[in-house]
Amino acid sequence: MKPTAILFPVIAQVVLTLGVLLAMGSARAQSMRDNGQKLTDDDVRIGQNRWSTQAVKVAKNYANQFELPVLFYAVVAFAMITSAVNVMMVGLAWIFVLSRVAHSVIHIGPNVVMWRGTAFLVGFVALVLMWLNLTIHIL
Repeated sequence: MKPTAILFPVIAQVVLTLGVLLAMGSARAQSMRDNGQKLTDDDVRIGQNRWSTQAVKVAKNYANQFELPVLFYAVVAFAMITSAVNVMMVGLAWIFVLSRVAHSVIHIGPNVVMWRGTAFLVGFVALVLMWLNLTIHIL
């Protein structure tokens, strides 16, 4: 297996993050239209405007893309540097990213906390296993 195979789930995670960013811009624009706000309004310029529930959900999901995924990016980089990329690492990377996609769809959509928590847990376990795999490899 080529070590660069692990970059495909990384690219997918980046695409997810950029997609959520675009969705956040769209949700915020809709919220401003619905509230009759303009970019020049004082409350908008200083970040004190009231966003719609949807705009808040998408913004919170966007922030989530810079929390647990940071550890994902790190373990992938270290796996590549230490030649620890193997079938298991790539498989776990895909599980992590797919769980993040599910988490985002649930968070931005129906936002059922139990479903969202389950998706988060699947990704968390995959990430822990990736770090364990890397640790065993370097020992």
